[in-house]
Amino acid sequence: MGISYSSCFQNFSSNQTAKLFDAKGNFVRQVKLPLKAAELLLEEEPGHVISRAEEIRRAGRFIAMKAEDEIVARKAYLLVPLTRVNRKVSESDMKLIELATRNKSKTKRSGSKVSPAMAEERKDDEGLVKVLAEKVTEYHHLGPQLKGYIRGWNPVLEPISES
Repeated sequence: MGISYSSCFQNFSSNQTAKLFDAKGNFVRQVKLPLKAAELLLEEEPGHVISRAEEIRRAGRFIAMKAEDEIVARKAYLLVPLTRVNRKVSESDMKLIELATRNKSKTKRSGSKVSPAMAEERKDDEGLVKVLAEKVTEYHHLGPQLKGYIRGWNPVLEPISES
């Protein structure tokens, strides 16, 4: 016949929050819901917009949310600088975002991530095992071509003689 204190307090569990990351995939904080994108922008740094991690993965671009859009529970959102809005996401940024925003409870680690064909095991004097990847040096000379840089086309122009 007493007062139940559990009904007086709101419990913010993980299913009533969303995760906020910066554009490089670093965790900023958990956001308590319900909340709109405009309210979240007022709390964060100026010069940034909110973008859904799912939209970034789908479109390959940093797409800003509208101010009246609701923040959804158990989803990941990114703080993106205004200068990067509607620009393509680089492959390295995409990998960082995917690593940061993936659901860790669903992923199951299974042994070594190094292919036996690309690695060689060597034992130290102390008995420690080191893995040496030999294939990395084969592609080192390509440099910026591996990073997605595109060399522009330069046409060969011949001079026009006026006779």
